[in-house]
Amino acid sequence: MVAKRKILLITAITLAACICVFTYKDWEYNVVINGIHFKKISQSKGGTYIGNMTDNNMIQGFPCEKGWIHFTKNRQLLSFQLSEDFMYNGTLVPAHTWFHFPYHANRSGYVFSFPHDYGVQGYVCGGSGGYKGTHTGFYKSGKLRSFFPPEDVIVCGVPCEASLIANVSLYENGNIKSCKLAEDYKVDNVLYKRGKVIEFDTDGKVK
Repeated sequence: MVAKRKILLITAITLAACICVFTYKDWEYNVVINGIHFKKISQSKGGTYIGNMTDNNMIQGFPCEKGWIHFTKNRQLLSFQLSEDFMYNGTLVPAHTWFHFPYHANRSGYVFSFPHDYGVQGYVCGGSGGYKGTHTGFYKSGKLRSFFPPEDVIVCGVPCEASLIANVSLYENGNIKSCKLAEDYKVDNVLYKRGKVIEFDTDGKVK
């Protein structure tokens, strides 16, 4: 499981690098924008920016780590790495975590890519160590929305598998929304086999 996980993470990171190469062109080098020095920065066809900062900077209230950083076309933070531990919306987020705001305007909430396995609201969320690695999702309220457990876990009485394909998804009230079963699961005299992705309504009933 660990070896498979590492292969999938490396593949995702490589794919992300390729996307950056082909999406961003016409780089500006050694420039200062809003007091921030960039080794290089470029704007994509869609209007978003990607830059490589030479130093850590406090940007829009967030401690951002030097290196790669992404902005919306309006120069608002989009994706960045924390340079230090940071309390956000009730969660103490460890340094070096990647913070992703939603790319599309009709989306809400936010996503963290933790640098290592990390406990959040009673669950261990799988770490990624990279920009495009394992994601942990949150509702706008700060409640945990989805995560990839590094080991099989029981959530609301349901045995959930540690999978990099299907995450554990929660409703905002904390009830389970979906997961891939780690073992056979019987409810209301119906048996659901191990490996099945099972979905629940807000009251905890199988759909």
